[in-house]
Amino acid sequence: MKLLPPARTAVALITAGLLLATAAPARAHVHVHAEQAVAPGATDVRMTFHVPNEKDSARTVGVRIEAPQGVRGVRAERVKGWTAEPAAAGDAGRTVGWSGGAIGGEDGVDFVVHVDRVPTGVSELAFVARQEYDDGEVVTWDQETVAGQAEPEHPAPVLSLAGAPAADAAAHAPAGPDAAWTAAVVCGALLLLAAAGVPVARAAARRRAVVPR
Repeated sequence: MKLLPPARTAVALITAGLLLATAAPARAHVHVHAEQAVAPGATDVRMTFHVPNEKDSARTVGVRIEAPQGVRGVRAERVKGWTAEPAAAGDAGRTVGWSGGAIGGEDGVDFVVHVDRVPTGVSELAFVARQEYDDGEVVTWDQETVAGQAEPEHPAPVLSLAGAPAADAAAHAPAGPDAAWTAAVVCGALLLLAAAGVPVARAAARRRAVVPR
């Protein structure tokens, strides 16, 4: 197999590093977390949904959170600059929302939901989040994340419950930041290798220049 000269090797490594660097940033998603572990059947649970703005040309002006079946007593906590809306009666009171505010640029806002009771016999709670933009678009975060497969474009915010099997927790763990970190590490290593290859290439070129023909 024909080996690349040092200079070409350095260029190839730099190109690969740049490609990884452009692919590394992870897109932000709607995420949910609780300050304390939540077990099946838990009561009086407080959950926080982080909603980032993902459009450069529009602002988020409305947020709707729909709890899964079995969740009882869903209430929206007040958020500064937003109007909290009571649970809608049409879906057994499982949907709450906020309006009147705006999330622009790359900002994000935390929206808190209170739940009276979490159902038993489940290992996780998969919510549906609807993000309304001032250009009329509504983005629905409801797609299932499957372990071993690429993360969907709009994954549902999922809260793993205490005592859930490790496989369930791993399936819904946010993959974006880890993937970005891995790509960044690989990119850095390639760039270091490329930087080390440049002096070698220059030295080889000088040796060729002084060798008598």
